[in-house]
Amino acid sequence: MMYKSGNRSRINYVMSSLLTIAMSVILSPCTSSPAFAQPSISEPSLSAELVLGGLSSPTSMVFLDANNILLLEKGGSVRLISNGQMQSAPVLQLAGVESNNERGLLGIEVMKVNNNNNNNNKTIGNTTDSKVFLYVTESGAQVEGIATEGDVRNRVYSYTWDGTSLTNPQLLLDLPSGPGTNHQGGKLKIGPDNQLYVVVGEMQREGQLQNFQSGPAPDDTGVIFRINPADGFASSGNPLSNDPSDPLSKYYAYGIRNSFGIDFDPVTGKLWDAENGEDVYDEINLVEAGFNSGWKAVMGPTATSGGVSAESNLVNFEGSHYADPVFSWAESRGVTDIEFFNSTAFGPSYENGIFVGDVTSGTLFYFEPNADRTGMNLQSDPLLSDLIANNDDEIPTVTFGTGFTGITDIETGPDGNLYVLTFDREADGLGSLYRLLPASGAEVDTTTSTGTTPSAAPPPTIAAPSATDGEDESDDTVEQNLPEQEDEDEDNDENQNGNNNDE
Repeated sequence: MMYKSGNRSRINYVMSSLLTIAMSVILSPCTSSPAFAQPSISEPSLSAELVLGGLSSPTSMVFLDANNILLLEKGGSVRLISNGQMQSAPVLQLAGVESNNERGLLGIEVMKVNNNNNNNNKTIGNTTDSKVFLYVTESGAQVEGIATEGDVRNRVYSYTWDGTSLTNPQLLLDLPSGPGTNHQGGKLKIGPDNQLYVVVGEMQREGQLQNFQSGPAPDDTGVIFRINPADGFASSGNPLSNDPSDPLSKYYAYGIRNSFGIDFDPVTGKLWDAENGEDVYDEINLVEAGFNSGWKAVMGPTATSGGVSAESNLVNFEGSHYADPVFSWAESRGVTDIEFFNSTAFGPSYENGIFVGDVTSGTLFYFEPNADRTGMNLQSDPLLSDLIANNDDEIPTVTFGTGFTGITDIETGPDGNLYVLTFDREADGLGSLYRLLPASGAEVDTTTSTGTTPSAAPPPTIAAPSATDGEDESDDTVEQNLPEQEDEDEDNDENQNGNNNDE
């Protein structure tokens, strides 16, 4: 593998290896079957093994602790995988879920209660006393007192995880879901500032948030929210507005066409996303506060967009800025999740590197960040020094694995290994969970790529608010939180009024 990243001591690596052995016993994989694809990994010291197969349209997952995973099924089931086994009944079955095209139960995140503000508050520790966040498209509601009247909405809820079930739902965000049934977004992340970040697609709207200067006012589409996870109010210090009555006050970024993956760099604490182009230019972006991704005026670098000017062609709210993607695919592949590999289980040279998946080919990509972790270390590569994969001949350099059918989620497990959730669009949403780990008998490279140790993530640049800060706010038939490659098709029939707000 040409591009690797990160450094850590051999002591940490040995300790990680011991944890890997323990977790291998706990999460014993299913026996591989011809019914499931066998992925291929380009790094000979690593292998992919099947943990679970036969999943029903899986969209996202989260580790509760070393023994337990919560996994989402697009139709509305929250499933518990405990000690490597799927429990027979869902821990939660949501009613009224709308799951056509890219709608459904799409995103999940966990936050430890009373975590003492550490930067590893998501997964390690006691499985009880946690808050679990869900993103779902629904025609009903999971709490009383919401007048739905058959309206379809995207909503974000928090639940209490008591060790066996999800209880006490609380509504945090009530969002549009149309007119398009695609471009719903849905991924959630707790940041190092302990705030909740939520990415929402543009649902084929054409407003100011999509850089139409004379378009409708901001309407909660094509954005990344940054909100207080306790109540859904706007987080303190958001970049575009400090007026609680202004919709901009909840936004961290806008101008996003559609995204199925956001993650925080564990070294710098900064947010990145993976974003889908219409038919050209899927992107990886470094998302600073106030980021305008450029859609619908630009996708990919501005140099390839026919003279588009960020100053004159975009809607520039006060506090916003545009930046080119740090990497692009000239032909859209349907990129999905992005994951920073905060582990030394593959050897220190992969630590804190970037994994990205796609849905159309089931390819797993790997990137080494550059020295200041603001982009990709590709300048010395003759094919990719322009930071664009222009054709299939340029893709193998950053290809880490193939044969995953379609990737919906990528997570670093408590054992330090990489977990990949897959979904087969050609098999009615059949999904699998794989674990990537050192191959039996293989020697993992324990040397570092630079001989230096990365610094820890600095304190967040935006202060976390108190729990009371802010103000309240009011077909691909087997698709689940997945980008489509012909997404401006059947939906266009119902999307001619894309500039209108949801009724």
